[in-house]
Amino acid sequence: MKYGSILFLLLFFAFTFYHCKKENELPIVKDTLFYTVAEKSIIYASDTTQPFVFLNATNPADLAILQKQSRNVKVPNDTTTYLYLRMLKTIKTHSLTSIAAPEIGINRNLIIIKRKDKQGEPYEVFVNPKITQHSNATTTYQETCATLPNQYPASIDRYNLIFVEYYTLDGKKQVEMIETETAAFVQHAITHLGGGILPLTQDPLAFTGLEIDTIMAKPDDVAMRILLTTNYQDSLILRKQSIDVRPDSNDIVLKTLIKRMKKALDQTSGVGIAAPQVGINRNVIWVKRLDRPGQPFEVYLNPKIVMTSQNTVLFNGDGCLSVPGITGRTRRYSAIGIEYDLLDGTHKTEVVQGTTVSNFTSVIFQHEIDHLNGILFIDRIE
Repeated sequence: MKYGSILFLLLFFAFTFYHCKKENELPIVKDTLFYTVAEKSIIYASDTTQPFVFLNATNPADLAILQKQSRNVKVPNDTTTYLYLRMLKTIKTHSLTSIAAPEIGINRNLIIIKRKDKQGEPYEVFVNPKITQHSNATTTYQETCATLPNQYPASIDRYNLIFVEYYTLDGKKQVEMIETETAAFVQHAITHLGGGILPLTQDPLAFTGLEIDTIMAKPDDVAMRILLTTNYQDSLILRKQSIDVRPDSNDIVLKTLIKRMKKALDQTSGVGIAAPQVGINRNVIWVKRLDRPGQPFEVYLNPKIVMTSQNTVLFNGDGCLSVPGITGRTRRYSAIGIEYDLLDGTHKTEVVQGTTVSNFTSVIFQHEIDHLNGILFIDRIE
């Protein structure tokens, strides 16, 4: 054989081998159903008797994890089972109604739900769950989340009825209709799988911007204006239901409201005043304690009448700073049981009596608490 022929054959085989090798060298594709090394390090960091630590959505690094889209897992799978067992320990340790894997740093589609719709309220695991259908009707729930510690509940609308498709730990596919409260738990957990979390919420008892502007418009040694029923806009405020305040001796706005209310009262001969009378629909009152030595004025937060005597009296001479020029006889209880908060958060209960000319403390309390409920003394005149 000539050298030229040999060289040709060698080149042919070399080309063929190289070409076949390139044809067979397909790119390596990672199976996303399998856990990463980082995920396994979190899952297997402790045994199944140890709960996970929740991420904190107020921490930017944790929030970045919570906002990721989660991926499916393979079942049956030993790591998935191990993850489930530690999540189960976590949900039981914290007495929660739901938990999702992203909440503990694993961006995988696995949730555990407390089945309040089943006997014994068992915990059940949903692997790779998705909501396939839902009702139009919704219910608003006040929800909290383990990833938002110390936050106040958020108002969230949840579908009353959902159809959920998911897998069990042994790989069996399930389709189930779930309703009411348990459906809300599922929706909360599945929201985490899509990178969602509850919105950060404010204290529902915090003062509004308008209230703050009104209260802080002047220094605390300046009286607030007393509203009058002869003014239409004032009368609308006086007839509104008031809401509680959050007792806090460090709350500058609350302390300013209390001081400015007292300054307004000091400019009159009155024996009590309620926050609605100065334009703030909050449950705060000042009362002159005619039943105590020195007859001091005292402030009460969130006062409520929780008990009344059977006996009533017609108290003659009832009047109001907000209803000028009118007095009358009103029907009042002889004694009342009240509960209230002090500025430092101390909660108190006591029985208050007094319906005489020299001591009508019970009448003052009933009069001021009426204001908090949008009731004026003229409504009780007989």
